[in-house]
Amino acid sequence: MRSLKSKLIFGISLFIVLLLTVSAFLQVREKEKELINDIYLRARSFAELTADKLVADYKLYLVPDSFVYFNRNVRDILAKNEDIAWLKLVNYSGQVLYDSEEDREAKYSGPIRQLEDADLLEQIKSRRLSVKTGESSRVIFFQKNEQDDGVVSYLPVDQNDNAVEALASAEKVDYLVQAADEEFSVIYGVSYQALASRVQATQIRILLLAVFGVALGILLAIVFGSTITKPLAQLRRGAEILATGDLSHRVKVKTRDEVFQLAETFNKMAADLQESTKALVYKERVGKELELARQIQERIIPMQIPKITGLDLAAGIIPAEEIGGDCYDFLMPSEDEMVFYLGDVTGHGVPSGIVVSIANALFYAMAGVGKLDEILVEVNSALKAKTMPNMFVTLVLMRWLAREAKFSYASAGHEQIVHYRAKTDEVELLPSGGMALGMVKDIAKLVQVREIELQSGDVLFIYSDGIPEAWRNESEMYGMDRLKRVVREYGKSFPSALAIKNALISDVYLFRQGFKQMDDITCIVVKKT
Repeated sequence: MRSLKSKLIFGISLFIVLLLTVSAFLQVREKEKELINDIYLRARSFAELTADKLVADYKLYLVPDSFVYFNRNVRDILAKNEDIAWLKLVNYSGQVLYDSEEDREAKYSGPIRQLEDADLLEQIKSRRLSVKTGESSRVIFFQKNEQDDGVVSYLPVDQNDNAVEALASAEKVDYLVQAADEEFSVIYGVSYQALASRVQATQIRILLLAVFGVALGILLAIVFGSTITKPLAQLRRGAEILATGDLSHRVKVKTRDEVFQLAETFNKMAADLQESTKALVYKERVGKELELARQIQERIIPMQIPKITGLDLAAGIIPAEEIGGDCYDFLMPSEDEMVFYLGDVTGHGVPSGIVVSIANALFYAMAGVGKLDEILVEVNSALKAKTMPNMFVTLVLMRWLAREAKFSYASAGHEQIVHYRAKTDEVELLPSGGMALGMVKDIAKLVQVREIELQSGDVLFIYSDGIPEAWRNESEMYGMDRLKRVVREYGKSFPSALAIKNALISDVYLFRQGFKQMDDITCIVVKKT
């Protein structure tokens, strides 16, 4: 089966390929001639610009036996034009004083090197710019004429100043001879090694143009084929019927080409649409239930942070999905005591949200009934008994006694607290330790309560791993080094815990640059007043 569309694609593509092949051949030929002429013109200009400099360097360095300096200058000059392969410095009688190929490592000290080529000797003695071609071995001298308007012309002549045929557009030059003064001339060997790479670059551009042309031809064929395929009208009518709500309608097409396949796909789509409509109703119901669960979880998070003497507090949570797995709360067993925590349940979504609700209720009930280690032991026991084996919570539980100005905390396998000390302008990570809640039955021996001294201006940053593990791309994440640096900068720059919290969250968002949030972002900022 060959469809009209495939015939159009084949015919237009073949025409474009043939057209581009012919034009590419002609263009490459013209480009090669242009590049050959360009190499010659560059070599001629290079010779005129560097000959006097070479002679001056020869008198300054090589004559007094300073070969290293002279040779270095020659190499620098050759490096400026990749089309000059070698050069020779000769005197008027044809004696070779320097050869860039033979005198590469040291000054020549052998017998006198005398040019034997008669044509080359004639070129040197003429004191004019001259060239010798490669294939035809023609020697051409150039009579340089400078007009009043500054335009310089080069008239090709022979050694007797008779006009000769100019260089052909594709005629290559073997070498140039440029007179430097009344004593010396410089011979420049011309190389065409770079010609192949330049021609290849042209061929690549033509190839890309050919690919574009074929792609354009295919696109045109698709457009034309689509506009002249009559059965498409039948498919359009079928789509209009489906749009009215009659999802039982099916299209009948008898052709055996792509339109037939499209009709079969259309009919399958109609059948799938019937099923997906039912699924959509179910999805909407689940979505409403998830929204209700999200609203319930939002009420678990404290709407307002209680005030307590000695501390300025701020907190926030940004879930990665509708239902998050992070939690925090601030509880006041008495007006001089605050118990607060930040926790991170494994994963996120509905299961994590349920565990968050359980953990929040447990801490709410036990906040004022014991020490921090006792609270963690009791909550762990309940979570182990009431949650699934693969669900657990990392958490930092903290207490502030306002009257004694005493801060203590206990970690259950959570991230280290970042402590900014205002007095020394330093940041440190406080010890963590412990084990996540809900993993084992008894953690009494693993829990350790630590006390730290807070001074005015000190800042504590408690966070979930969604902050240091925020990703900018597939390979770069926020990291602890950046977090410590930002806590130090904002801790001394902003006067309130709320300002510090907002600046930190904003920095994380700026770092991510729109990359997908992979985990819940939760934090508490404590600033000692």
